[in-house]
Amino acid sequence: MANKWSRGALFLRCTLTVGRQQAQRSPGGCPTVRFYLPSESESLGMKGARLLSAMFAGAIVAGTASAQLYDFSVVAPPSGVSGNLALSARTQGTLVGNYDPNTNPTGTRTKPGIFGSFGPTENVPVNVSIGASVDGAINRNASGAFRATISGSTGTIVFENLSLNLLANGAVSLPVSITIAGESFRTRNPDSVYILPAQGVTIPIGSITLTQLEAVQTSVGAGVLTPIAPNQFQFTAAISVDLAIAANLLGTPLSQTVPFVLPLQGTVVVSGVNALITAAQPVNFAQTFNPNLDLPPFEFGLPTILPPGQTANLIFDLTLEEVGVNLDLDLTLRAEGLLVPEPASVLGVGVGLVALAWRRRT
Repeated sequence: MANKWSRGALFLRCTLTVGRQQAQRSPGGCPTVRFYLPSESESLGMKGARLLSAMFAGAIVAGTASAQLYDFSVVAPPSGVSGNLALSARTQGTLVGNYDPNTNPTGTRTKPGIFGSFGPTENVPVNVSIGASVDGAINRNASGAFRATISGSTGTIVFENLSLNLLANGAVSLPVSITIAGESFRTRNPDSVYILPAQGVTIPIGSITLTQLEAVQTSVGAGVLTPIAPNQFQFTAAISVDLAIAANLLGTPLSQTVPFVLPLQGTVVVSGVNALITAAQPVNFAQTFNPNLDLPPFEFGLPTILPPGQTANLIFDLTLEEVGVNLDLDLTLRAEGLLVPEPASVLGVGVGLVALAWRRRT
């Protein structure tokens, strides 16, 4: 058996050569790996040896690559957000009573001004500016997924395809109030007067349902790794995301996408095919937008001011001019990762070919 493998030595250093060609050695040096091929009368031939040489070279390069790709799943709980969320909106348009002489003759009627005649069928639109304000605490679980390439040798971490649902355990209800400014007006059914100063009148009107708060990555985000123990690192990264916000206000669905940079700081622990990322940090963000969106007309029962205690049923026809978003949240993240398998090892393929050739000749 020894004689059959005595010739045709194949030497591997950092690059591979066949036969008498001299293998090259990198400046850092690599261990010498020696494989023996069959003698010329029993071998796969020079072409086969060259093929195996290329396969082994690829395997050595792949095996020494330090960057590892992991698929992460965000675990909820403990992942989640808590803190304060504020939304604001400014609109311009009109309001008018829901009176209709044929279908709703007892409905509310409106007329600009606080004095003067008010005919029995008059129902005149009133020019108004209405601002809505939402401000309340949230405490919700977070779920999601992302990919991260971790390279301890280069001290880098690269995030891709991040998607975080910050309302993983359901929608949240927040208190809402509106501020009405513009023309003072009066109503019939019920009889009331709305005197609107320049700064407007603020009225609590119930709650808004926040149905979506989701961050979706828009470009690759790179970060820095700092080793703190074997296979453990601290990391700092900045990830560009779109924050999608959706809510239902007074029966009207509203949505807005807000671009911002999500900072992440935490710890990475790598253990073979598994990895763990944890982070806990504040997320602060404030921005305004001008969508100039025509909202569909909607009906709403507005509490009376003078006298109080009744409800005027009004139809609002408004244009959404400005939206404001203010986040003051604490983000907790725990993500468990699994190594993404590489394609089948060419080293294994090469060894299989050698074994096959050996069986055919024994």
